[in-house]
Amino acid sequence: MTQINQWLEQDGANKVGIATICGIGGIGKTTIAKVVYNQNIPRFEGYSFLADVRETSQDCNGLVRLQRQLISDILKGKSHKIYNIDNGINKIKEIVCCRRVLLVLDDVDELGKIRKLMGTQIPFHPGSKIIITSRNRCLLNAHFISQMFDLEASTSCGGLSKLFEVKELASSESLQLFNWYAFGLNSVPKSSMAYARSLVKHCGGLPLALQVLGSSLSSKSVSSWKSALEKLEEIPDSKIQEILRISYDSLEDDHDKNLFLDIVCLFIGKDRDYTTTILDGCDFYTTIGIENLVRRSLLIINEKNKLTMHQMIRDMGREIIRQESSDIGKRSRLWHKNAFDVIREKIGSRTVKCLTLDLKGLLEDKAKRTNTTLHFPKHSKSQFLMSNDVDMETQAFAKMKRLKLLQLDYVRLKGDFKDFPKRLRWLRWRGFCMQSFPVDFDINELVVLDMRNSKLKQVWKDTECLPNLKILNLNHSHSLLKTPSFSGLPSLEKLMLKDCINLVEVDQSIGELKLLTFLNLKDCTSLRHLPRTIGSLISLEELILSGCSRLDDVPRELHNMESLKVLNLDETAIYQSRLGLHWLLLKRSKGLGFSWASLPSSLVKLSLESCKLSNDVMPNDLCNLASLKSLNLSRNPIHYLPESLKNLTKLEELLLTSCTELQMIPKLPVLLNVSECKFIFGDNSPFRGSGINNVPCFFSSTRCVIFGCEKLTEVEDLFKLEPIENFEAEEIRRLFNVDSINGNRLQLYSYLTDSIMLATPQVLQERGITSTFVVGSEIPIGFKHRTNEHRISFVLPTPAHPDEKIHRFSLCIVFSLASDQMSEFLPCVHIFNETKTIMLRYRSSFIGIPQTNDKTMLWLIHWPVTDFQFEGGDLVSCMV
Repeated sequence: MTQINQWLEQDGANKVGIATICGIGGIGKTTIAKVVYNQNIPRFEGYSFLADVRETSQDCNGLVRLQRQLISDILKGKSHKIYNIDNGINKIKEIVCCRRVLLVLDDVDELGKIRKLMGTQIPFHPGSKIIITSRNRCLLNAHFISQMFDLEASTSCGGLSKLFEVKELASSESLQLFNWYAFGLNSVPKSSMAYARSLVKHCGGLPLALQVLGSSLSSKSVSSWKSALEKLEEIPDSKIQEILRISYDSLEDDHDKNLFLDIVCLFIGKDRDYTTTILDGCDFYTTIGIENLVRRSLLIINEKNKLTMHQMIRDMGREIIRQESSDIGKRSRLWHKNAFDVIREKIGSRTVKCLTLDLKGLLEDKAKRTNTTLHFPKHSKSQFLMSNDVDMETQAFAKMKRLKLLQLDYVRLKGDFKDFPKRLRWLRWRGFCMQSFPVDFDINELVVLDMRNSKLKQVWKDTECLPNLKILNLNHSHSLLKTPSFSGLPSLEKLMLKDCINLVEVDQSIGELKLLTFLNLKDCTSLRHLPRTIGSLISLEELILSGCSRLDDVPRELHNMESLKVLNLDETAIYQSRLGLHWLLLKRSKGLGFSWASLPSSLVKLSLESCKLSNDVMPNDLCNLASLKSLNLSRNPIHYLPESLKNLTKLEELLLTSCTELQMIPKLPVLLNVSECKFIFGDNSPFRGSGINNVPCFFSSTRCVIFGCEKLTEVEDLFKLEPIENFEAEEIRRLFNVDSINGNRLQLYSYLTDSIMLATPQVLQERGITSTFVVGSEIPIGFKHRTNEHRISFVLPTPAHPDEKIHRFSLCIVFSLASDQMSEFLPCVHIFNETKTIMLRYRSSFIGIPQTNDKTMLWLIHWPVTDFQFEGGDLVSCMV
């Protein structure tokens, strides 16, 4: 509400504004609109709240009634006869052009209703505001606004079209609201609190559900609360469903309704692109259909591109399916226990289009409800069925001729497959317990085949022709020895073989997959070679070979893959190979004929983490990788980075985590000598989530992660650490205004690398400032201005000669620090010229930690300043 009130006030009285308050049914849109309306009507000359526009407009003469109400409200009760819609539109235009109005149109389902109610090119008076509540988040658009407003008469409303999306209540707010409706001002009985929390969780932060359920359970016994919760888990509340179903019923055609029901049954939580591939194969127009569902607030695409929805919307969709028939075998979609019962009892019919059963999950849920324990084998998920006598027969599917979407996770079927449905487009059968696909199983129309955690040794015995198959997932199939022939899979786009630990051969026919864009062979620890035909994958964009610890040969033909964007070679053995990574590393020669530069120039992301790369095998020539944006060299024993990295002008991310031997980083495009940029903390940094964002920083918003690089002493043009013994005594005296510095060893903690080095005092040079940390507490006698506070002020003396300038400040800071306080203390100093209003700031990227019982340290700083920043007579303050 605060945001909407701010929007109402932001442009004063000279602009027309229109806003949509959107969200799912029951989320509180109307309530918010009413509160905002009541709070703001004194600021307007006319106002009207038209409730239930969608429902009222469907009645006979409903639009005319709404017009009469609007006119009467704005004219403060004066009635006008309205004979038809056109007459009403003319009168509305007449009265809104001469007064600032606040107009709320509640529950609008389509733009046509607004046009019929008020017409187009409405000459709203400057400063008028229109608020619309709708389940359609995309109700307003630029074309509609230009049609609705007479922009010349009302002044521009550009930029004033605003969308406010109402989110679910937080759990604490939900519990508070629920308890209010259930108990009023009375305290909540302890016996009911556990049930209250469960009911609130079931409501998912939906105010309508909290109100309906709380009110219905008011003054009821604990046994009634328990019974209500058990019922809700099976049958959604009818009052809530009635409200929520309005969004579903408003869908314009059966296409979007069927798409919604398939998603409700199968694809909540699934990747949007993956779902689109499957449902496009089922003759849906999935892309536009998903957009329509999002607009109606029936579906949400989260930040990870997953399909999500409010659980009560999901329950509403599933209730629609339940109401199709009292005979579960005649429903269009089956899931969980109903699917289990239909298969066991063999009561399926032609009506069934989608069936999803995760037997492992079903048995686990049952065990939770009955408080029993299931004993599954430890080593393989696919083996657990052997300990459960849950056998089903293939014959149970014989009547389901229209079945297209089938999930049978960890289900064991007996019988042949000759009468099995032949129109399957998606088959997910995790934990498949056969060693090869049944020869009589007709999967000719499949688009996606997901056989993760299977016992397959070979996928099929002969070449299988699957002309429509786009995704083949065999991840975690530990028994698989060889990939199938790919000759019959011309449409394959994604091939997943992750963690196939006994896979020793990739079939030569893989080169025939001209549409393949993604190949994942991660953790195939028995794989030693790849076929040379892999270079024929002209569409391949991402190749993952990480964890292939025995892979010591990457075909030279890799450089032919001009579409390859991502190459991951983490934890591979190719660094040792005679013809493996050496063809990437060595200069051109007769024997090898390739260099690192022969990697595809199309590469955008290259990862070589934990490949045991040293500077002996690190390349010097990276010029060919001009498109590279991300380079991961983490956990390699490199001492320095090649100068050729400077040529990677598009590089946005450089990962060097735990390069424990790294000593020096050259000046790179990803490094900036500025202090205003955000610092990137690694997952294990003590600062992660600490709220600290003022750590000294050299790195741009592009990432350069160097955590764990404990020997890093120089980043060119940014900072450099040198032992103090490298400096002459006279130079030390000039820099730090001291005769000598003790050589006591200390720990030096780096905020940049999140690591500690043990050393004698080091001289740190960064951004023109030189400093050092020394064990002790005795301030050298050369420091004139002293204080025990964190701030000191003084007037600069007037120089004896006019030509004398102030070129530097020498600072000595005494502090004590316990080692466990590193993440809380930021070594930062400010110098203010209060006369000239100039501020200089220095944040050190290191901090010294004493190793003696005396925890006191000196921080000595040599701080050059430019001419005329500070002059005699200026009032100066220093603050730590």
